[in-house]
Amino acid sequence: MDSLYSAAADGDISKFEEHSKQLDQILTPNGNTILHIHITARRKPRSRISQNMDFVRKIHEMCPKLLWKDNKKGETLLHMAARHGHADVAKYLLQECKEPYQNDQELGIKNTRQMLQMINEAKDTALHEAVRYNHLDVVKVLTVEDREFPYDGNNAGETPLYLAAERGYVEVLKEILSTCISPADHGPNSRTALHATVIRNDKGTTTLLLNDKRILKSEQDQEGWTPLHLAAHLGYIVILKKLLNKDRSAAYRADNKGKTALHVAAGLGRVNIMQELISRCPSCCELVDNRGWNVLHFASTSRNRRAVGLILQNPLLGNLVNEKDKKGNTPFLHAASIRFIIKHPKVDLLVFNNDNHNASDMIDTLSSFYWNSQLDNTLWHFWASLRIRSGRLFMSKDDQKEGKENRGDPVSSNSNSNDDVYGDFPARKNHLVVATLIATVTFAAGFTVPGGFVADEGPDRGAAILTKNRAFQAFVIFNTMSMFLSSLAVIDHLSIRPATHNIEIRNQNSYRQILINNAMWAMVGAFLAGTCAVLQNDKILAISACVVPVAVCVFAKIISNRKPDPGYSR
Repeated sequence: MDSLYSAAADGDISKFEEHSKQLDQILTPNGNTILHIHITARRKPRSRISQNMDFVRKIHEMCPKLLWKDNKKGETLLHMAARHGHADVAKYLLQECKEPYQNDQELGIKNTRQMLQMINEAKDTALHEAVRYNHLDVVKVLTVEDREFPYDGNNAGETPLYLAAERGYVEVLKEILSTCISPADHGPNSRTALHATVIRNDKGTTTLLLNDKRILKSEQDQEGWTPLHLAAHLGYIVILKKLLNKDRSAAYRADNKGKTALHVAAGLGRVNIMQELISRCPSCCELVDNRGWNVLHFASTSRNRRAVGLILQNPLLGNLVNEKDKKGNTPFLHAASIRFIIKHPKVDLLVFNNDNHNASDMIDTLSSFYWNSQLDNTLWHFWASLRIRSGRLFMSKDDQKEGKENRGDPVSSNSNSNDDVYGDFPARKNHLVVATLIATVTFAAGFTVPGGFVADEGPDRGAAILTKNRAFQAFVIFNTMSMFLSSLAVIDHLSIRPATHNIEIRNQNSYRQILINNAMWAMVGAFLAGTCAVLQNDKILAISACVVPVAVCVFAKIISNRKPDPGYSR
């Protein structure tokens, strides 16, 4: 068997002449015939085509049954020829399907179509195989023989047209569109070939499909997404413009959750996509999703200043500011958006939702804006609390919190009342310890300065030796700042007044933390400056001692602030 296998691969006809009546019984464990083996091993250089075709032709003449013989995977000789790009073999096989019916052309065509439509266990036709491996010559041979067959999807839902679009095979795509009368274009997850080209951001194949009248431009996948939704999600502005040029109605089509392409773009903060959709289809801004969210609700969740500003600055969209969703929340009541919308002239600052929460309650739940410094956040909370009055539930929330913490334990309630009044006691205690340590260290450093003091008799006795050194001067400034800021934090802790609301408690803690953080950085600066001062004779070592730790700190800060890219996760 091994010798016959090798002979089939090499195209040696002599080994099979004595077995001519049993050729259909010579099979591999997977059910491959000698022609399956030969076509698989066949090379494509032009110099071998004549010899190889002789082998195929002579073996077929010895055993015509092999023409329709498939292996255990349901793969015919035509499947193998299409997969390996042998257009001449494919053409010969199709001609042999017609050969027995030369006197009846219709039967010959029917027999040929039967061969073309045969599927393997994955429900792939020969055309699926030819397209998958980008064999244009084979595609031409197959499509011209049956222009009317639509070629439905395989087990994965892929049609030949979808495969060509998804893989970017432009010439194959052109051939199918120009030859087949009504090619099926659907793919997995109820997507179409147009969905596939949009995902690839393939402008050429997208234009090709959009210019074909047989291709539907706004078909929805199983999530309800049209190609326009995908372009908006992925930020492909050129593709989006092409889609809108062909079918503007797609901008008004909602997915299974009621979201339009504009909602998708706004939720991701894609400003250029939003501008294009709003300018081309302004009335789509009025649409809401299944939760009642309008485009401003989505833009608010994106935390993109420009996305929110694009809507607020449009006079035609001013009514969206106070539109409520099904829970009674306006865009203003989304905690992430309060900062952007609070200055809008049409915003209702006193609005309440269905749970009797207003903007004051939203601010209370928002600890910080990730894009701002802590100082900026503290000033913002203070400013916002002046403009927005307390909510209807601010007293009941504090009572409920106290009740939950102390219910059934009157002793605990009495003992902890002082902590409730003065805010978060563990945080205050930690602040006091850290501030005291910094003040102690910097106070000591002020009297044990780098380089020491002048001990010789004279007017400068007791003065710092490095007084005129620039680095030493920086040390003195940073050390004094650190001492002053940490002392302020200690004084603030000791003179704190009772807090009556969560906002006030948070502001007090934030103020102390700002002082301590800046004191810590000033102490680091004093250390680096002092190091440079005592290493003034070795500038390379001094610079290295300062640059390396600073670079490490900056790198660590960048890494800690990085956010994962949402990307495309559908």
